[in-house]
Amino acid sequence: MAAELAASKLAADTTALEHEVAALCEADRAPDGEAQVRHTVAFHREIVLASGNSVLLHTWESLGVEVWTTLSIRWLSPEPRSHAQEHQELVDAFRRRDPAIGELLRTHVLSCAPRL
Repeated sequence: MAAELAASKLAADTTALEHEVAALCEADRAPDGEAQVRHTVAFHREIVLASGNSVLLHTWESLGVEVWTTLSIRWLSPEPRSHAQEHQELVDAFRRRDPAIGELLRTHVLSCAPRL
């Protein structure tokens, strides 16, 4: 829902998302799991912020996203992943005003769940 609400704003300006993708590139190269978590969470928070919906932001912040992201990236993922590339694909989808951005983000988030 946040992606769909934020779509037009982020299509016009992806600067905040691009900043997080650049930081994820560095974290992927390091590899620095803590930085991956920090910038992955920040990337998704920017989308929720861009939605302009305070209820979504409050809900998102109450979910403990950083804890679950840490678990997924650091302890439960069976192999290292390129987080920057996955997020760059989302930035590109916002830029091209992909009408399926909500589903793309949903699929992305669900694909980050650990595969045990």
